[in-house]
Amino acid sequence: MEKNNENPYFELELKFEDDEMAKTIYNSIYVEHCDSQIRSKCDMSIVDNVIKICGSAEEVSILKASVYSYIRWIKTAENIYEIINKR
Repeated sequence: MEKNNENPYFELELKFEDDEMAKTIYNSIYVEHCDSQIRSKCDMSIVDNVIKICGSAEEVSILKASVYSYIRWIKTAENIYEIINKR
């Protein structure tokens, strides 16, 4: 996604313990990511153990809601991953 100087923009880069954890979390939130492209537009990619999310929206409040959604989805997926892998 190219940065548009007219709209608020964010970049979020998350580094996980290993490639498997990053891939599992990426796949877990991918459906939510695809369904959320209504008022904000985001790109999500994964390279090794790093997930990168870039997004923009016409309004700061919409962008803020998008960032909070990604953080919530990622934290939930991370918690579930840790619970399952401790067994």
